[in-house]
Amino acid sequence: MLNSLQKKWKVNGAQLVLILCTFAVTGTLTAFISRGITSWLGFDETTSLIWKILVRILVLVFGYQVIILIVSFFFGQFRFFWNYEKKILKRMGFINNTKEVVTPYRLAIFASGKGSNAEKIIQYFDKEPLIHVKLIVCNKAGAGVLDIANAWKINTLLIEKKAFTESDEYIEYLKNEGITHIILAGFLWKIPQNLIKAYPNKILNIHPALLPNFGGKGMYGEKVHQSVIAAGEKESGITIHLVDEHYDHGKTIFQVKTEITSADSPDTLAEKIHILEHEHYPKVIEEWLGVE
Repeated sequence: MLNSLQKKWKVNGAQLVLILCTFAVTGTLTAFISRGITSWLGFDETTSLIWKILVRILVLVFGYQVIILIVSFFFGQFRFFWNYEKKILKRMGFINNTKEVVTPYRLAIFASGKGSNAEKIIQYFDKEPLIHVKLIVCNKAGAGVLDIANAWKINTLLIEKKAFTESDEYIEYLKNEGITHIILAGFLWKIPQNLIKAYPNKILNIHPALLPNFGGKGMYGEKVHQSVIAAGEKESGITIHLVDEHYDHGKTIFQVKTEITSADSPDTLAEKIHILEHEHYPKVIEEWLGVE
């Protein structure tokens, strides 16, 4: 059940605990306030049951919504519950959706390998009405990410290097497919200037180290972790950044760290980094796009 809630709400385990605590505290607090109001109004055994029920319904229907937002603030979950409340208000007719004209974000994920990050992104946005993964772009025939795309029934595009770097052929394809943003998830080729110009500030990359250290040409995958370990670093992490004309250079959007112990090897560090990537990349993409 908890796993189902975690997937439905698109949260990690720690956030799920905080959300459940918010619900629990709000329920207890609402019941306490309800009793306080009926006492303040002078309700006793002689008061009509209808009045008691009516007051409690008013507290539960309206007071509860306010209380849960207040409690959520102290648990650091205000954004989640504000989105939750907006959905309720829309169902009750207090917020009119008919005036909103929203164009869904259509993502193309560029990947070169197994595609574990791509799969987590696809899973995360599977039920999101405003964000759609519409295309997987790959430069390696037989790469695992193509199997993932096939399993999720997502279109794929296998690209050739000369056409990618020296022509606008693929840009025209992306535009014709209505792609609005590009997500790099383990894509090993440098993004050409014409593609950056076609998608200014709309290409996001994830790097398995704390940039600006351990970035640049040739620094990818296991090579990064080997270099970090060899340098005797005490911590590593991930960097999510915009893409510009230089390797691993664009504006940093997000970083998170993990400790490196004396027992760590490049392989165990890679595992720690994968955990961070899978947990944070989809959420950062959602925040970057500004979708609530």
